[in-house]
Amino acid sequence: MKTFGEWLREQRTARRLTREEFASRVGCSVAMLRKIEDDERRPSAQIAELIANVLEIADRESFTKVARGEWTTDRLPPVSKRVQPSNLPPAQTLSTNLPILPTPLIGRQHEVDELCKLLRDPHCRMLTIVGTGGMGKTRLALETASRSQTDFEDGAYFVPLAPIQSSRFLIPVIADSMGFTLQGEHEPKEQLFNYLKEKHILLLVDNLEHLLSDATVPEFFAELLEKTSNLKLLVTSRESVGLQGEWIFEAQGLPIPEGTDIEGTSVELFLQRARRAHVSFDATTEDYPAIVRICNLVNGMPLGIELAAAWVRTLSCLEIASEIERGLDFLSISAKDVPTRHRSIRAVFDHSWKLLTEEEQNVLLRLAIFQGGFSREAAGEIAGASLPILSALVAKSLIRRSGTGRYDLHEIIRQYAAERLTDQLKVKEEAQAFHGRFFIKFLSQEDLPLRSFTQRESLAKLVADIDNLRTALEWALAHQEFVLIETGLRAYSTLYDALGWYQEGLDYLKRVQDALADRSLNDEEKKALSHVLTARSLFALRTSQHEETQLMLEQSLELLKSVHDPKTLEEALTFLGITKIIMGDLAEALRLFEAGLQTARSINDPWYEALCLTELVGVDMLLGKTETMHEQFQAAVDAWRKTGDLRFTAFGLTSLSLSAKDAQKYDEAHVALEESIAINTAIGDRMGLGNAYRSLGLLEQAQEKHAEAYEAFQKSLDYFTELGARWDIARLLSEMGRSKFALGNDIEAERLWHESLRLSLDTQGPLTALDVLVDIADLQAKRGNLFFALQLSLYCLANSSALLKTKARAEKLAEELKGKTSSHEMKTVPLIETDDHFEEVARKVLEEKRNQ
Repeated sequence: MKTFGEWLREQRTARRLTREEFASRVGCSVAMLRKIEDDERRPSAQIAELIANVLEIADRESFTKVARGEWTTDRLPPVSKRVQPSNLPPAQTLSTNLPILPTPLIGRQHEVDELCKLLRDPHCRMLTIVGTGGMGKTRLALETASRSQTDFEDGAYFVPLAPIQSSRFLIPVIADSMGFTLQGEHEPKEQLFNYLKEKHILLLVDNLEHLLSDATVPEFFAELLEKTSNLKLLVTSRESVGLQGEWIFEAQGLPIPEGTDIEGTSVELFLQRARRAHVSFDATTEDYPAIVRICNLVNGMPLGIELAAAWVRTLSCLEIASEIERGLDFLSISAKDVPTRHRSIRAVFDHSWKLLTEEEQNVLLRLAIFQGGFSREAAGEIAGASLPILSALVAKSLIRRSGTGRYDLHEIIRQYAAERLTDQLKVKEEAQAFHGRFFIKFLSQEDLPLRSFTQRESLAKLVADIDNLRTALEWALAHQEFVLIETGLRAYSTLYDALGWYQEGLDYLKRVQDALADRSLNDEEKKALSHVLTARSLFALRTSQHEETQLMLEQSLELLKSVHDPKTLEEALTFLGITKIIMGDLAEALRLFEAGLQTARSINDPWYEALCLTELVGVDMLLGKTETMHEQFQAAVDAWRKTGDLRFTAFGLTSLSLSAKDAQKYDEAHVALEESIAINTAIGDRMGLGNAYRSLGLLEQAQEKHAEAYEAFQKSLDYFTELGARWDIARLLSEMGRSKFALGNDIEAERLWHESLRLSLDTQGPLTALDVLVDIADLQAKRGNLFFALQLSLYCLANSSALLKTKARAEKLAEELKGKTSSHEMKTVPLIETDDHFEEVARKVLEEKRNQ
């Protein structure tokens, strides 16, 4: 008999749909669909319903029971004949990151209905579910959000705050949960508020209580609600946030049955968990009073019931109740200051703790150090956890193992263990040190994988442990482990660059930089500071802070004169070369790339060799040295392919398309861009997509297809705007203006060019500014302002920073205008002098526009 996964795969294949296409129609991730088809995971009832919708299954109830494993697949319809995908219903896309719920929710239907009703109330903007730890607040909120997500046009998102220990990470975690990248020079809070301003969205903010001691946290949420119009917050916390507009819903324990009807009660949950813990468990009528007693002892608290049920393998229900009662008696005497509801769950924990071996207790203490889960290897290295110990803790419901093979602790269990760990300061400090060193070493070991054929897998590994990495880096900074931090910097900058987390990278490395600046440095610490400056300069470069980028890199290179560190040297030389291109000093850029190439070859670093080669050819292209340019770019792409780095292979292909365009090899350029866009889409590189669509626009523009060009430019602009890449936006706007001008829309072209000019001033970008000045001169000539147009073109022609292509355009326009300009005008005092700085000229042009 077929498994459900096999049946589903055959149904999808019969419809000639890829996994990506089918997952899109269902509204789930491709990874989830793969697990369902491989029988690694059962779909939730919600996902089963969506699958049935796509497959046009009439009997939804039966289908869901088969999908959930309650019935066998012989009840399903046979695989149909091949169906044209066009006959399928349109894709149903759910904008969400809500985790799939593994088991049905018991005994909470009334509360879920009430919460959903409250969320639909237009006056309810912030709904907080409060209750003690272990009361099931998170599970209740997830069920509510899952049921309500279709009410929110822009989706529902889960924001888990338990792993973060500082309000500093609140905004990055919220943004990351929605897939929004914080970029640019604007404050992260401002970026987030602008992104959410018009969004009709639900944010499920989970486990907020430990951040509420920071007064800025309630203030942040108050301002978030004030600055947005359609956003709603569903919060879980042990205490209310304390805002005036907050609606409070208190989560209570599951009901205790008074008769024999146990459906939807705490007893049903106990039986469900007991059968999972011990498949042959079958409660008798004699067990029933003891189970009810257990549920009463823990006040119907779901986590307490789950932990108690785990012991049915070794204890009878009566014995479990007796053990918990002993714990309760103790707490009622010695912990009068603990709230009543806390005493019950603490009794469960105390009972579970006493039944652990000493080795299990020691391991569980150290596991409390982890944030956001951990691997088996990490547990072994940091907590001394062997596989049998991990298995024992899983069996006792104290830690959980996910389908990916990772482990985690329920947050309330982690906090309980962390409380005990606090009483053992030496053990805690030792565990934190092991944790910090392990994860920074783990990060450093991913340097080459991040830039090789295993790039995707490496990114996934690091993102899975991002909370542990953040914790480790904070520990290292607090303990001034600067040399240790330096070992992970190249992988850190590569990871954060790939993910677009520029602002977080800037902020953390600034604190490291400041800490190093306040001390007398030995040679190893000088290396660390130079590498911190270089890594931080990359994020400043990405956010168009070019003067600061240059300053940091010059400081780094000065430090590197006294220490030997060729790896950091090749980075600093290359990054400064890129900065010099943007600032218009191409001769210096060439020198820096040549030095970087020589350094990369001296240490046999093919990655930086490929980068320097690509940049050198790029500078030659800007200088008009086109003889062998196309062949050189092809060689650069070959070099990138050998490294296995998909991101930079796509970068090389985008560069190749530009040379193919200039050589009028338009088909070849299209092929290169199609591959670049496909790669960037697959790995989610937004900067790469922005550059690829810009190049596609230039390709269409070269063929006089200006409507198509503008469409491609618009896609590029969307990515650059999201990333806050202002210099890239300035360059792109100038190119968009040319297509609008060619299409006869002079007003829009002028608007785009003036905005480009303003951004060029802000980002110290003379190359783009000079190019735009020629465009504006062309527009002024068309309007009859011949003398002003001539002055602009002559200025650009005489400027040493102007590119060869810019000068050629300026020269052509000037020659046309000289014959049309009267001798009287030629004798007029010029508005623009040829020795004026480009910034002064740009401001004069913008001022002229304002005066019109």
